[in-house]
Amino acid sequence: MNERLFSKDEIAEMEKRTLDRLLEAVEAGDKEAAKRIANRMYNEFLSMHDLYRNWITSTLSFIGRRYGDEVLEEAMNEGVESWWVPTVRKFPKGAEGLRQSVKMFAAGLRGHLQPLHIEEDDEKITIQLRPCGSGGRLVLEGKYAGEDAFLTVEKPGFLTYGRKNFPVYCAHEPSMEFVDARENGSPFVVVEPAHELGKEYCTCLIYKDPDKIPEKYYERLGIKKPDNR
Repeated sequence: MNERLFSKDEIAEMEKRTLDRLLEAVEAGDKEAAKRIANRMYNEFLSMHDLYRNWITSTLSFIGRRYGDEVLEEAMNEGVESWWVPTVRKFPKGAEGLRQSVKMFAAGLRGHLQPLHIEEDDEKITIQLRPCGSGGRLVLEGKYAGEDAFLTVEKPGFLTYGRKNFPVYCAHEPSMEFVDARENGSPFVVVEPAHELGKEYCTCLIYKDPDKIPEKYYERLGIKKPDNR
C-alpha cells in the first residue's frame, strides 16, 4: 500500500474544474479534446442532476407515505416557495421584461439537459421539454414501479391537478403556480400536464397578458382569478 496510485500531474488534472479543461482545449484549438471534455461535462452534470432529482423525490415520497397528502402539500408549498418566488422576483420588468423573463425561464429549463421545443403565438409562449428531464424521465426510467417505487399520489387533489395516481415529483408544478399567484396575483407559467405523464410531453404556457390566463388555471388551484388589472 506504499505505492502511489497517482502521479502529481494526474492529481493536478483531477483537481481542475471540467470547465477549465474545456476552455484550455478550446484555446489550444484541439477540437477533438474539446468535444470529449464537453461530453464529459454533460455526463457529470447529468449524474449530479439525477442524484438530486432522485433525492428530493425520495424525500417527498417519505413525507407523503408517513404523514399523508395534507402534510405533503404543506412541505411542497414551503419548499417551492424557497426557490421559485425569489426566481420570479428576479424577472425584469418594463417593456422588455417579458422577453427577458422568458429567456431566463428557458435557461432554467435547459438545466434539465434535454431538448426544448418553443412556439409563440399572439397570446402566449408554449414550451415543452422533449423529454422532460426530471419528472418525465423518472417515469420513463421506471422509478414509480417495483418494490422501491417512488410515491404516486393516489387521490385527486391540489397537488395532482385533480387527477388520480400522480407522480409525486410532478406535484411541484401546482405549488409553483399557487405560490406565484399568491405573491404576484397571477402565475408566470401554467402547466398543461400530459395525458400520459412521461410518455407524452407536458406543456408550459406563458401568457403575454396575465389577464388572459384562463380562469380554469385558477380554479384548479382553489383560488379566484383576480379582476383585470
